[in-house]
Amino acid sequence: MGEQSTMTKEDLVKLLKELDVPLSESTPRDEEMEEEIRIHYWDYIWEDLMASGEKYNMKVTYQVSVISNKPRHSKLLELKRKLNSKGLHPVIQHEYFPEKRRVHSFFSIEVLENV
Repeated sequence: MGEQSTMTKEDLVKLLKELDVPLSESTPRDEEMEEEIRIHYWDYIWEDLMASGEKYNMKVTYQVSVISNKPRHSKLLELKRKLNSKGLHPVIQHEYFPEKRRVHSFFSIEVLENV
């Protein structure tokens, strides 16, 4: 799991859009696997925030998946630098799909959100 953050979902989406690559809030589909690079993100853990006076009501964990045609794609490295500059240091995992000639790099990140 990545490090806890005070980043909001809006901050995360803004940061991902700054990379200027195809972006989807969904799991990857086969027809999207042929692009040079594509980023997908989706939530998979919701945790209620119980403290009174909170601006946000949930801590939500997202998986961010970067699917690219080569290891250490420049946009993946840019994403890592952007997160690091905000004090976020997620553990990034990688897997290679030889039959599709694709690299899947992924990490989890917690954000604050109203669900």
